[in-house]
Amino acid sequence: MKEKLIEEFKFCLDLWEKQGYCNFGGKTKCENCAALYLLYKLISKEVLCDEKMKRLKLEDFKKLII
Repeated sequence: MKEKLIEEFKFCLDLWEKQGYCNFGGKTKCENCAALYLLYKLISKEVLCDEKMKRLKLEDFKKLII
């Protein structure tokens, strides 16, 4: 299961880098999407967001997956 989640996380990162959106949710811009935060939480059991946190950028998420 974890491998599938990591694959999906990488898929989202690739889409963000290539086009900045996906077709889910009417072409929601990647920087406004919650999918990467949720996928990371499911993979690592770590919560990345709270009320004080700023949105992460593509490069920030790339560092997390390494």
